[in-house]
Amino acid sequence: MSQLLSLRDRKRTETWAALHDAAARLTLESGPDRVTTDAIAAQANVSARTFFNYFGTKEDAILGLQDPSIDENWLTAFNVETNLLDQVSRLLVHVVHSTEGGGDGESLRMEVVQQFPQLRQRRVAYFLKVEQLVRDVVTEGITASAKWADVAQHHRAEDISRMIVLIAGAPMRYAMQESAHAPTLDNQFAALSSAISLLREVLPEIQ
Repeated sequence: MSQLLSLRDRKRTETWAALHDAAARLTLESGPDRVTTDAIAAQANVSARTFFNYFGTKEDAILGLQDPSIDENWLTAFNVETNLLDQVSRLLVHVVHSTEGGGDGESLRMEVVQQFPQLRQRRVAYFLKVEQLVRDVVTEGITASAKWADVAQHHRAEDISRMIVLIAGAPMRYAMQESAHAPTLDNQFAALSSAISLLREVLPEIQ
């Protein structure tokens, strides 16, 4: 049974990648406005109905975007009691990567966005989903934490987590800009460490 599931998952991954590859290449050839979901499906050798089992819109297929998720190991290790800035910044980077399919799609994605910058707006929509998912994790942790009990008496846990995620998002964005030339997870985490250190130095000076 486990082997069957593995084969099924592999097939799903291959189909997802084929659709993204087809959508990105057709876009580079003709522009996003001229690309249709039918053409993408035909190029990937799947039915038009199959397309919508993998992507909600053609823009999602062009950019290779999928709903954000958090690995169970990250959830288990997450702890609001210590180093929260580091944890949330790293979690944001991790979850952003979960919206982008693996494989060789990154170079295609970058080429498409560079040639058609209007597509960046779709990525922004997905980042809002990322922020919400991370806020939910932080909110749950704060609600159950004795350390945050005093602050939670004066502010809603949802508002506290929103502020934390916004602050932690600053070094995350900084790190992504610094590693834009080679946006791998390892490069972004390396840049993130320097960005967090810089933020810690800057914050006392602007309070």
